[in-house]
Formats: sequence, C-alpha cells, structure tokens
Amino acid sequence: MGKSKVKMEGIMELREVIAYLEDVVSNMKSGAICMTAGEDCVTLRPSSIVDVEMKASQKKDKEKFSIEISWRPANRTEEPSVTISGTSDESGM
Repeated sequence: MGKSKVKMEGIMELREVIAYLEDVVSNMKSGAICMTAGEDCVTLRPSSIVDVEMKASQKKDKEKFSIEISWRPANRTEEPSVTISGTSDESGM
C-alpha cells in the first residue's frame, strides 16, 4: 500500500471543531474514518488496539491541546496462533 495523506489546517470556530471531533468519534465507532479535502481522500480503519498520545501545554499567550491516535492495520497486528503445553510423554522426559 502506498502513502496517502490529507491535511486540514486553519482557523475555525470552536463549535465547528467540536462537530469535526464528534464526526471522528462516530466514524471510529462505526469502524472507518474517511477524510476528504478537495479531490484527496484517505479512508482509515482503526484496529481494536491503538497508540494514543495526548498533550496539553500553556504559555503566556497560547494554549494547546493535541491528540494523536495511531495503529497498525488489523491484518498486520494479528498475532500468530501459538499453543504451549506440557509434553504428552507420561515418563516426564
């Protein structure tokens, strides 16, 4: 699979940001997030285990909160089936 990237950056009202975040949560719950900007589109399918990083910082004239969520596609994170058991030899050797 090649690289795909869609980026959105700008200034907007807080209510608009909240609406985007609510859409992200709703779509994550349904299993896929599709982000479109112009003709660019990226569809992501979060796995059940994700890496999460949250940061909050405060300076004299600026506050910042960031969230980063990442994961490996489900077919790459599946662990191989492994069984560990004792020997079937009754002699203990």
